[in-house]
Amino acid sequence: MQLFVVLALAMQAGTEPALSAEVRGEDLMKALQSGGYTILLRHARTDWSFKEEVGSVPVERSAQRNLSADGVRDAALMGVVLRRYKVPIGEIVSSPMFRARETAEYAAGTPAISMALRVFPTTDETAAIVAAAPKPGTNRLLVTHHFVIEKLVPGIKPGDVGESEAAVVRPSGDGKVALVGRITLGDWERLAGVPQSVPTKQGGQPVTLPLAAADALNKESSPATIPDTPAGQLARRYIEAFNSGDPVKAGAFIESSLVPNPDRPTEARLESWARSVQDFGPLTVIGVRSSSPEQVVLDIRAQNRDYVLIAKTSPDDRTRAASITIGTLQAGHP
Repeated sequence: MQLFVVLALAMQAGTEPALSAEVRGEDLMKALQSGGYTILLRHARTDWSFKEEVGSVPVERSAQRNLSADGVRDAALMGVVLRRYKVPIGEIVSSPMFRARETAEYAAGTPAISMALRVFPTTDETAAIVAAAPKPGTNRLLVTHHFVIEKLVPGIKPGDVGESEAAVVRPSGDGKVALVGRITLGDWERLAGVPQSVPTKQGGQPVTLPLAAADALNKESSPATIPDTPAGQLARRYIEAFNSGDPVKAGAFIESSLVPNPDRPTEARLESWARSVQDFGPLTVIGVRSSSPEQVVLDIRAQNRDYVLIAKTSPDDRTRAASITIGTLQAGHP
């Protein structure tokens, strides 16, 4: 019998079901559909080559350890899974660190910020936030750090919850929580329908091969087909290179598909690409606003915000783009 059925029967009887083991995968997603849980999410994967003092909150992004390209993809996949399984998220609260705030934004929406989810060691305020009850019919999403989860969730030991992973808990009625289940990075991937990556080790940190996050995002989004025109083909290749997070693929696109510009060599264009990936994260095509052989205007979504992407072909060579831009709408026009 699946977990969500067991929970429903238990509520009718006025009793609490006894869970003898952690709930995982689709059973956990189905339980979350009824609300009543808190997802304690450790921020997505980061660049561990950057050293940072535990518990510190530097004001400048450059002084913080930030999401890696893999972390951005992981957080976007979380959003895919939560939407695919129609998991109702009510309150969203995040640590003030950029890596936590951006994980929340990619996964579910703009969070409230609480220093209590960053302070080390944890405080009574941290425990109170973790143990708070969700609003009826919803779940809470708290994006925080490993030491908060390890300290305040019974049954979780140091190392049990990695970056991009979560512990799902419910209030136990005594100002504490009970562990219901966990969501590993592999769980997010499987639930999103992403081909499994191959784990390796590098410098003591787990790493994976690049994820097919763009495919999962496009499968999850509204059915929008990019026109098979010269401009549409350029837009499609651009989005594939952008979502890969791979500078090698981005460089290959720049050299093969953009009009050469002596004033902007590939290295300079790659710097702009890297900034855009940091600013926008993965792009999801949700509609076609207009299309001709020379130009396509696509509605896209990034970080739960809507934008337009405009790809224009070169008048001298339709296999190359004269420009590809991402922007917002003003007065109904891009």
